[in-house]
Amino acid sequence: MITGIGTHIKTADFDKSLAFYQALGFTKVFAYGPDEEAKEKYRGVVFENGGSKLEIGEAHIAVKPEVFKEKIASSKISYMINVTSLSEVIDLARKANIEITVGPRHYYWGTLELVIKDPDGAVLVFIAPYSKEESEKVSADESWATPK
Repeated sequence: MITGIGTHIKTADFDKSLAFYQALGFTKVFAYGPDEEAKEKYRGVVFENGGSKLEIGEAHIAVKPEVFKEKIASSKISYMINVTSLSEVIDLARKANIEITVGPRHYYWGTLELVIKDPDGAVLVFIAPYSKEESEKVSADESWATPK
């Protein structure tokens, strides 16, 4: 019955969000807007990684405009993003000057995880399979914690 799940984030600053997601390695597969092949009055981009879709947009025909200016003020919902390596995420974040909200942590269910918030406050939990080597690598390199 269900064949996939996706997320649509209504961005307060589309350009900032686009740069953020691209800097972290999200793969853009489709764009729409006044200057795109898929004409729309507003801009949006769909990313797809591993069969999961994430869409960001600066407007939507079914959503009131004031929603796009709202900051996400709760971490009640978080996005779980599976990755092969947290050290790669840390490197990408460092290069783009993106703050890591919660540093790498080993969880007893066999994962290494870290948290980054997007420009609108959405909580992104990056999850890698646990390996002793990766755990030691991300634990030894605490440059992610250097204040900006």
